[in-house]
Amino acid sequence: MVLGLLLLAVPAVAYAGDTRPGRLDRWIQSVVDHTPSAARDSALALDWLGEPTGRALLALATAAVCLLAGRRALAVTAVVASVLTAVLTTGLKYVVDRRIHDGFLSYPSGHTAAVAAIGLVVGLLLADLLRAGPILGTALVLGLGVLGGALMAWAQIDLTAHYPTDTVGGVGSALVVVPATGLLIDRLRRQP
Repeated sequence: MVLGLLLLAVPAVAYAGDTRPGRLDRWIQSVVDHTPSAARDSALALDWLGEPTGRALLALATAAVCLLAGRRALAVTAVVASVLTAVLTTGLKYVVDRRIHDGFLSYPSGHTAAVAAIGLVVGLLLADLLRAGPILGTALVLGLGVLGGALMAWAQIDLTAHYPTDTVGGVGSALVVVPATGLLIDRLRRQP
């Protein structure tokens, strides 16, 4: 959660109230601008997963897989963390007040947060099913969370829907919300 807080807070402070890309944003955008035009359909498909309908279906599908695997608490975590991630990213947009294209609030990227959160839950499921130890388990969870976030970040940057640092904040949001949600659900489940 500490890493998530850093990824969320540092860009938030650096870009609060801003309407232009920073130096890091410009550099990353120059790299992503070389994405082949044939990949645009992939970017649009990924983008849809971050829209309300797409993210709801993604969360429900992930919860269903967790239920099929016999992991009810993780199924609840998938749904609750998805909702809380959306609430957090939406609320922070008004607090940070970073804007893109005609004044749309952009920080942090809710699309990126949504897919990173699902990646983290899938990582938790795989770590549990594989009985991975702490090192492999952490690598699985973080790896899948970052992979999901990176894929959506690419789509958001390629579609110019977000500045690259907005997507960093999205991954940070997921890294804060998913562990906190999982711990809360686990604590509630263990109460008599």
